[in-house]
Amino acid sequence: MILNTEIAPVPSSRAMVRDAKWEDYAAITALRARNGLISKSREEWEHLWINNPLYKTLPNWTIGWVAENTDRKIVGYVGNIPLSFEFKGQTVIGASIHGLTTDAGYQDSAGSLLTRLLNYTIPQIIVTPTANAKTIKLNGSAGLARVPTGDWNRSAYWIAGYQGFLANALKNKGWPKILSYPAAAVLDLRDRLTKADSWTRRSRREIETCSSFDERFDRFWVELKRTYPERLLATRSREVLQWHFKHALAQRRVWIVTAGDGSRLIAYAIFCRQDDLQQGLTKVRLVDFQGLTSDMEVLAAMLGWGLSQCRKEGIHMLEASGFRPEKQSVIDWLAPYRQRFPARGYFYKTVDKQFGPELQDPAVWDPSHFDGDATL
Repeated sequence: MILNTEIAPVPSSRAMVRDAKWEDYAAITALRARNGLISKSREEWEHLWINNPLYKTLPNWTIGWVAENTDRKIVGYVGNIPLSFEFKGQTVIGASIHGLTTDAGYQDSAGSLLTRLLNYTIPQIIVTPTANAKTIKLNGSAGLARVPTGDWNRSAYWIAGYQGFLANALKNKGWPKILSYPAAAVLDLRDRLTKADSWTRRSRREIETCSSFDERFDRFWVELKRTYPERLLATRSREVLQWHFKHALAQRRVWIVTAGDGSRLIAYAIFCRQDDLQQGLTKVRLVDFQGLTSDMEVLAAMLGWGLSQCRKEGIHMLEASGFRPEKQSVIDWLAPYRQRFPARGYFYKTVDKQFGPELQDPAVWDPSHFDGDATL
C-alpha cells in the first residue's frame, strides 16, 4: 500500500518544519555540534534506516523532520526511527523519537517537530526511552504517557574501579585528586568486610560469551514470544539484534553473554559501554536481559560476569536501571549503591487506540535500554 505522507510545511514562530532528507546530514550534524552534542558518522546515521529490517518494508517512511529559519538554515531536527514490537501474536509497528535538537532562540520549534512526529499515522506506537529534564515537560504537554513500570530516575550500581571512580567524584566536587587513594582503600575495605560482592562467587550457572548474534537467537526469539504473549516485546530476532548493535559490536562497546541448555539458549544479557563524558566516568550498563524461565539466578550470574569484566578492563562502574520489577528486584538486592537523577523517563503514545488501554497495565511492559534509540 502506498501512503501519501506529503504535508504542507508547518510554521513555528520563526521557522518552518519540513521532511528531513539524506542530504540534510551535514546541516543536522552542525546543528548538534552548535548545541554541544555528538553526532554519529554519516554511515552510522544512515544505518538507522537504510539497513533497518522494518524500514525496508515501509517505502514511504519519513526519516524525520527539520526546522528551517527564513534563511533556510536548519535550526531544529528530530529523527523518526521505525521499530517493531510483538504483542499477543501480532507485529506492532513502532517509531522511536531520536535526537530532538533545536538552536537557542528556536526552542518553540521543538514542539512543532514533536507534533509532526506524534501525528505521523504509520506507526501504531511511538516511544522515547531517553527523555531527560529538558524533554519530559515537552513530552507531557504533547500527550505522551509515562511507561507504567520501571524506575528510570534511579539506577543501581557497582563500583568496579574504586580509585578512578572516586578521583572523578572528588574532581567534580573541587577536591584534590590525591584524596582518592586513601578513600578508595577505605571503600574497598568496607565492601570486603561487608562481603558486598560475595554473591559473584556463589553462582553455579555456566555463562558463555558471544561476539555476534548467531542462529540460536532466532530460535530464542520464537520461544520468548510464545512464553510471554501478553507482554509488549521489542523485536529481538537475530536480524534486528545484528542491525541494532552492528556499530557497537564493531567498536567493541558491547558484551553478549548467554546461558544455555545444550544448543538451546535459555537466557541472554547484553552489556553496553556508555561512558559519562561529562562526569569523566567509564561505565558499562546492562541494557537488556531476557530469559525463558522465572529463575533469576541466571541474571545474578550474568551480572557477576559483567562486574568481573569491568574490573579486568579498568572500567569505573557497572549499572542497571528501568527493568520490570522481578528483574530490577534482583539487581537492587545485589547492587550496593544507588544513584538518582533529576528527571529521566520512558514515554510512549499509542497511535492505534484499539490496544491503548491495555498498555496502561504495568504487567504488559518489559522495558529496557534496548527499546527505542537508547542503545542505537
